[in-house]
Amino acid sequence: MDHSERSSVGPTRRAVNPSPLSNSKSPMAMTATLKDWAQLVRVPNTFTSAADALAGMCLGGAFSISVFEPAAGLIAALASILLYWGGMVLNDVFDLDEDLANHRPGPIVRGAIGLAQARFMGSAMLGIGLALACAAAYCIHGSILETLAVGVLLITAILAYDGPLKKTPLAPLVMGLCRGLNLSMGMAIATGPKLPDLSADLWFYPAAFCLYVMGFTIAARKEFLGVQSRRRLWFGWLTSFAGICLFAWTIWRFPSPSLMQIAQRRGGSAQWIFPCIMLLLAVPVFRRAWNSIRTLRGPDLGLAIRTAILNILFIDATLALIYSGPWMGLLIAALVFPTILLGRVFRAT
Repeated sequence: MDHSERSSVGPTRRAVNPSPLSNSKSPMAMTATLKDWAQLVRVPNTFTSAADALAGMCLGGAFSISVFEPAAGLIAALASILLYWGGMVLNDVFDLDEDLANHRPGPIVRGAIGLAQARFMGSAMLGIGLALACAAAYCIHGSILETLAVGVLLITAILAYDGPLKKTPLAPLVMGLCRGLNLSMGMAIATGPKLPDLSADLWFYPAAFCLYVMGFTIAARKEFLGVQSRRRLWFGWLTSFAGICLFAWTIWRFPSPSLMQIAQRRGGSAQWIFPCIMLLLAVPVFRRAWNSIRTLRGPDLGLAIRTAILNILFIDATLALIYSGPWMGLLIAALVFPTILLGRVFRAT
């Protein structure tokens, strides 16, 4: 092959196989598959987001609506999923330069999904998610103002975390706020105009979620490192433990109407059952958390983080059981099965 043949072949190869950097930043990328999008939105965690909204509806509905509205619940769950997906997509959009520099795998980095396409889809998911949340509220009581207000706060927190606050010390707090606001959005959907009249003790639950998620977000800040900081892990996991304790204390100190009836029939000791259940469900999380502190290995920390995320389903299921009865609790708890199955195929963090 002479020089002219090599020069004619060279440009052709570059055109067929563009670099990930040029491809991911181009509006036109290779055709994305469903698997690419599933990886981008961290699909295994999808059901934890839906569970938050459903648990919030159970909390608020216990004091405002007598019957759970299945259609509204389905719409609210879908709204929460889209808000979560939108946040995940935009997270990778904002992190593209850093992911490229550190050779982290991802559909945008590989060029499977174009940057402009991801930005558009992430923004659309946030907008549609907010619209669906308002639609769910309208189905129940005809008012959307309260849900709209909480939804806008949630989107603001999502964008703040994905963008300007990601690399600041406030990032874990904002991530925790996202979970707390997601639960609050479910409460707003169920209650509507009665949201300001809810008992003040119910707001301890979003606060507990904020603490719990903030804690393992602190622990996960440097998950990609081979050797972790023991001080950071201690601080993060103790914060998560404080969140679990706040859940248990709130359940004990401010029992739901159904728990009060059980306590009246079976004695005051029955009031301790669900706080103890909340603590026991967290045992696998903190067993793995302790192992991550002991070994300081990145893979051990990753396993602890995945367990902590999975435990969100059991927290939501416990709240639904307490405030709405066994069927809603079982429905949310059953979401653990698709979450585990999807986690075997796609990365969750």
